Amino acid sequence: MIKRRMLLEMQRKMLAREAKKPAEVVDYYSVFLEHLTEDGREMFNRAVEQYGEVARKVAVKIGQLYHLGRLSGSLDASAVYWVFQEIGLPIRIETRIVYKKGGEVKSISDMLKEEEE
Repeated sequence: MIKRRMLLEMQRKMLAREAKKPAEVVDYYSVFLEHLTEDGREMFNRAVEQYGEVARKVAVKIGQLYHLGRLSGSLDASAVYWVFQEIGLPIRIETRIVYKKGGEVKSISDMLKEEEE
């Protein structure tokens, strides 16, 4: 009985110590941002501009996967683009087609306007 009481007392003390320790709080968003390359960060910023809070939630989930060790390496622009594409949130990218001739750079729209005139 004495041993049992002592063991119960020791267990209570250990549980009290563990309860006093603060739980580890991980900022998964910052974990995600650490694993982005420079162009990946630019692509993610475009996603945040277009989708706002939804893009941040996706970043938190990916950060959790990195923290758990299920993902490794870094994410570049194409990887970020395809992650959002796969979940049904395509990132719109501004593209321009230019024409270079004789050191002169013109956009296709300018060339077509000149041809019409």
